[in-house]
Amino acid sequence: MGQGLREGSAIPERLKLSRAEPPPPPPRRAYFGDAGWLETPILRRSDLKGERRGPFIIEEYDATCVVPPDATASLDAAGNVVIAL
Repeated sequence: MGQGLREGSAIPERLKLSRAEPPPPPPRRAYFGDAGWLETPILRRSDLKGERRGPFIIEEYDATCVVPPDATASLDAAGNVVIAL
């Protein structure tokens, strides 16, 4: 297993938060072209456990990732968001 990874976790220990995170914001409407306006869940990176199918939005203090309908997203071993369209 990679250095600093906790068993069963895709997020390196050095990236784990040391305090409790506030809950994510409530879902909101987002526009996805041909799919139109959809009620879209808002997640934190730490909420992305395993592979998840869009639509959803990952919000962080310094970045936002939009996962459109029918795309999938997961975390790799280094904690990066990997989106498959």
